[in-house]
Amino acid sequence: MIRTVVVGYGMAGRELHVPLILRQPDLELHGVVARKPEVRERVRAERGVKTFADLDEALDDPAVDLVVLATPHDVHAEMTVRALEAGRHCVVDKVMALTTADADRMIAARDRSGRMLSVFHNRRWDWDFSTLRRIFQEGLIGRPLLIESAVCRFKAPQGWRGELGASGTILHDWGAHMVDHAIQLGLGPCRRLTSWLFESPWEGVDIGGHGRIILEFDHAVFQAETSRICRIDRPRWWVVGSAGGYVKYGVDPQEDALRAGDIDRADESESQQGLLSTAADPDPHTRDPETARRRLPSVRSHWDGYYANIAAHLTRSGPLAVTAEQGREVVKVLEAALESSREHKSVEGPWGS
Repeated sequence: MIRTVVVGYGMAGRELHVPLILRQPDLELHGVVARKPEVRERVRAERGVKTFADLDEALDDPAVDLVVLATPHDVHAEMTVRALEAGRHCVVDKVMALTTADADRMIAARDRSGRMLSVFHNRRWDWDFSTLRRIFQEGLIGRPLLIESAVCRFKAPQGWRGELGASGTILHDWGAHMVDHAIQLGLGPCRRLTSWLFESPWEGVDIGGHGRIILEFDHAVFQAETSRICRIDRPRWWVVGSAGGYVKYGVDPQEDALRAGDIDRADESESQQGLLSTAADPDPHTRDPETARRRLPSVRSHWDGYYANIAAHLTRSGPLAVTAEQGREVVKVLEAALESSREHKSVEGPWGS
């Protein structure tokens, strides 16, 4: 059993990490770190596990094997280094860090300690992303040319997520997942990017209200867009290939199901499935081939995949699905995106592989 402590009992710690850890037979929720006494009391009432007032108190407990950081982004680097240097394995929520220099510090601490370091890019197991990977792998739309990924809504961020110093920009939330997706799709190295950040209308929110990054690969363009000020729905995915296209509305249903108490109840109606468009006439020489459109059932991957992989890595030396180096590459892209937006210019890569 890998005895695990979750640092932070806000939304991410309470509703994502803790429930997912409890689902893994090789992981034991040993305790939770929370600064406020009333939150620690809530943890004891809800989970019946040990509580700690701070990270140092948790690291003083020799039973702790794995530390999971569900904290504001600006403290990820410092806490990760402390956990690793104390001889604990570490999972850090995305985004890994706010600067490449901090990501490098974290990786150096991992190398010195010989412990594991991984970044919680759980949305690699989203149904829509898994479906898109299948579409690319099977060549259902030919060679991918243009991929647009968007999560746009009208909702003010809560707490530290609206604070530039603690969170980074709006791109450091959903944008981090989108950049990770772009790199994981195997489009080759990203040669250049251009980014825009627009102000937020919310009082006290300085992370920006809307962000867009355009990533230019050798033969494809990936656009990542995320918004808190958008009153108009956009497709979650809009993809153009050399032989077809794909469009999908709505975010993955697993988060809502998990936060409601049972991720296994996540479901998707036929009307919520993506739409695949291809040529009806297989003859490429036909002047005006008709277009065939059909609903494509989503590939039902599972968020359990992330912590199942962590457990397999620690108990059976299985390969790590999300490495610190991959998390660092996302940070590096976001750093370049901020430079692009701030200086109103494109930034040359490469990034990814």
